[in-house]
Amino acid sequence: MFSRLLFRAELPTWALFLELGLAAVIVILSGTRLTRLADRLAEEYHLGRAWVGMLLLATVTSLPEVVTACTSVVIGAPDLAFATILGSCSFNITLIVWFNIAVGGGSVLCGRNPVHVLTGTRGIFMIALTLVGIALSQKYQTDPWVAGGCEIAVCLVIVFTYLQAIRATYLLERAAAPLSPSVVPATRTQGLVGRIVGFSAALAVAAWWSARTGDVLSVHPIGLLGRPLGATFVGAAFLAVSTSLPEIVTGLAAVRMGQMDLALGNIFGSNMFNVFVLPMCKATSLACGHPLLMAGAAFHPDPNLLAGLLPILLTAVAIGGLTAGPRGRILGLGPDSVAIAVFYVAGMTLLLAGA
Repeated sequence: MFSRLLFRAELPTWALFLELGLAAVIVILSGTRLTRLADRLAEEYHLGRAWVGMLLLATVTSLPEVVTACTSVVIGAPDLAFATILGSCSFNITLIVWFNIAVGGGSVLCGRNPVHVLTGTRGIFMIALTLVGIALSQKYQTDPWVAGGCEIAVCLVIVFTYLQAIRATYLLERAAAPLSPSVVPATRTQGLVGRIVGFSAALAVAAWWSARTGDVLSVHPIGLLGRPLGATFVGAAFLAVSTSLPEIVTGLAAVRMGQMDLALGNIFGSNMFNVFVLPMCKATSLACGHPLLMAGAAFHPDPNLLAGLLPILLTAVAIGGLTAGPRGRILGLGPDSVAIAVFYVAGMTLLLAGA
C-alpha cells in the first residue's frame, strides 16, 4: 500500500512482498504478547485449556482475519475476504504437521481430548454452510432479495452454531473436570485488559495493512507468470499465512510447554471463529450499500468453492487422527500429518492453477 504511493507507476513486486513481510512481523510480535496475556488471564480464573484455546486464544489470534476480511469487503474485494477466511482455515490445520515435527514420535492427534472432535466437526459444518450460501446466492443472484435473504439466513445459522459450540465445549470440559473460578484483584485484571486491548489494536492495524497490500498484489503483474497472482491465491496463500502467524507462535509455544490440548483448541477454535467472521463481512457489505456478498462481478464462485472444500477435507483428516488408535509412522510422522501436508500442497496448487 505504502510502496504504491512511493513508487507509483514503477511499483516493483519486491516492495509489495516487503510490505507484507513488515506487516507480518508486527502480527508476530503483537500476537505473541497478546496471546500470552490472554492465556495468563485465563489461567488466573482456572478455565479449561481446550476451552481457553477455542474461545480466548482463538478469538484473539483471529483478529487479523476479522480486519483483513472486513477491509477487503469495504474496498470491493470479496474474493480476497473469502480466500483469507477459508485459506486461513486450511493453513491452521497444517499447523498439526508442524506440531508433529516439533514433537516427533508418530501422530500428535491420537488420544487427545474428545472436545476437539466436537470443535472440529462444528468447523466443518460452518464451512459447509458457507459453501451452501455461495451456491444459493449464485443461483438466485438475478433476484437480490431472495439471494440476500439466503445469505442472511446462512449467516444467522453460522452465528447460532458458533455460540452453541462455545457452550457445548464449556459444558463438556466442566463435566470432565469441574472448574473452580477464583477471585482476581480488580487492579490486576484491569492491567491485563488494558494491555490486551493495546496489543489487539496493533494486531488490527497490521492486519488492515496486509489486506490493502494484498489487494494491490492480487492485480499486480508478476513477471515470471506473465499475469497477476489473483485475489483468491493471494488471500489463500499470503494473507492466510500472515494472519495465521499468531496461531503459529501460540501453538508452538503451547507444544513446547507440553500443552497440546491448548494448541489444538486454538487451531479448531480459530477455524470456527474464522467462519464466524463471515456474518461480520455480510454486515459490512450491507453497511457499504452492497446487498449481495457472495455474488456479483467482483465475486468468483469456483475458486472460492475450491478454497472452502480444502479445509473441510483437511479437518476431516484431522478428526480421523483424533478418533483413530495408535498407528505406524511415515517419515517419522503420523499418517494423518502426512495426509494433511499432501492434500494442502495439492489444493494450493489447484488454486494457483485456477488463479
